[in-house]
Amino acid sequence: MKLTLNSDFKQLKCQLDDFLEKARHHSGIDKTVLFYSYGDRTQRCQVWKSVNADFSTVRQELFHFLEQQYEEDQSLCTFLKFDFAFNIQKESWKNVEEIVRNQFHNNHYRKGISFDENFEICFLEQELYGRAIIRGLSYDKPNFFDEKNLNTTILRKYNEQKEPVKINELQDVWTFDTYAVFYENGQFKQLQSQFTENGVRYLAEPKKQHLKMMIKQNADFIDSQILEDGKFIYGSFPAYDRPIRSYNTIRHCTTVYALIETLMIEKKESRLKKIKLAIQYALTNFYIEINAKLAYMLDGSECNKLDEIKLGANAAAILMLTKYQELTGDKSYIQYTEHLANGILSMVGEGGSTTHVLHYPSLALKQKFRIVYYDGEAALALLRLYQLQPEQKLLETVKLMFEHFIAERYERYHDHWLSYCTNELTKICPEEKYFLFGMKNYLRHMIFIRNRKTSYATLLEMMMAAYQMIDRMRILELEELFNKSYFEELKKLIEFRTEFQRTGFFYPEVAMYMAHPDKILHAFYVRHDRFRVRIDDQEHNLSGYISYVQNFEY
Repeated sequence: MKLTLNSDFKQLKCQLDDFLEKARHHSGIDKTVLFYSYGDRTQRCQVWKSVNADFSTVRQELFHFLEQQYEEDQSLCTFLKFDFAFNIQKESWKNVEEIVRNQFHNNHYRKGISFDENFEICFLEQELYGRAIIRGLSYDKPNFFDEKNLNTTILRKYNEQKEPVKINELQDVWTFDTYAVFYENGQFKQLQSQFTENGVRYLAEPKKQHLKMMIKQNADFIDSQILEDGKFIYGSFPAYDRPIRSYNTIRHCTTVYALIETLMIEKKESRLKKIKLAIQYALTNFYIEINAKLAYMLDGSECNKLDEIKLGANAAAILMLTKYQELTGDKSYIQYTEHLANGILSMVGEGGSTTHVLHYPSLALKQKFRIVYYDGEAALALLRLYQLQPEQKLLETVKLMFEHFIAERYERYHDHWLSYCTNELTKICPEEKYFLFGMKNYLRHMIFIRNRKTSYATLLEMMMAAYQMIDRMRILELEELFNKSYFEELKKLIEFRTEFQRTGFFYPEVAMYMAHPDKILHAFYVRHDRFRVRIDDQEHNLSGYISYVQNFEY
């Protein structure tokens, strides 16, 4: 919301004075470097700066600039952010390039850079990525400094003539961290400084309350991505608003599934209409009946042709339809789920092993195994249908699949779908071997989870399903098993990941540096893959957070 009232402007200046004094006190540097980022929802923000050895001069310049802005339109922009530089370090350019190139995960260089000692040409960390000055060609190729994007940004940012920067001639640069605040609803939100959490707001309210707000905001974002025919806007790379042009049946269905889950947090009639549109799009475009009781969901290969039948696609559709029935009581789609379940059953062998991909329309085998996710998804889908319609064949097939999972040590995959389906199976069949399998699925992964420096949303999903399973063991008084679960450590890890995962959420203070903030605001993103915003990035984050809000007790 734009700042338009004179009283609010005066209040802003008072709060800003307080922030500047505190930042000055903590910075411990002689030179004052201050950044003011401002912009509206529809375009990338602009960044103003002031640099001077005298703090009062910088303060005066900032307030003068703010007053000019306010007097011109009797308002300030929607997004206002202030950064006070500290920890200014002279570093060799070669060293900075090597750090950027050799990061374990892309886009995790979290400092601002000045290309000269006097901060004539300088950029906040968020500008470096928002303008793709630091970029990678894909998630699996190293970051580099893009000289063309750098000099294009210099031309656009600075009114006065600047000499182009020639990267191969650089000797030294000055790196820095910042203390920062973002102005929202009449108050400053303090942002974290340094390392992986840099630029992400601190929690100012109880965690579950904040996460519920995020869930609602993200549900609104997903809702806005559903077109009139029920298809999703699939995704984009937001630095320059470049669309992702592929599509995927599994991701369509699981995203609808997560959106249905949000009805547990906030019921909206308008959302229900969008959900039904998206369900119908899937059934109209991807559902195919082979005979009266056998059906599959078609999916695309690399060229986006619907020429594959994937075990995971049938499973995703069943999960979508059963969750819809569970939360609305509407049985309109039950026949679809039954026919799709027969499709899954046709792809499970006598020993519980599965076939993952068939050619369409020939139904010939294409790939026996493609990705482990399909197996857990399929078992979960059969269990969810069984919970609505307890047909013994469904349960027996899942138990057969679990014999295969256990024999082949599937717990080594630490898969979230396997955690989901183990949790559901132990509700029905609380047998020791299933509990043990579910425990192994996370126990040998806890150090990896603690040290993971990306938001990696499926980790929370896996742990929350395991948490529910272990909590049931405690209720059932399976003491010997429970004592092996490291339950307290699991709970601490869940608390840690729910907080850490916020580093992949487009709060306005992050979105404002991208090409079109309004298109990505309140979306979840994958930082290490060019800040990718894709529909499945939303659903994995949503499902994990919803489970936490609904089920977790510390």
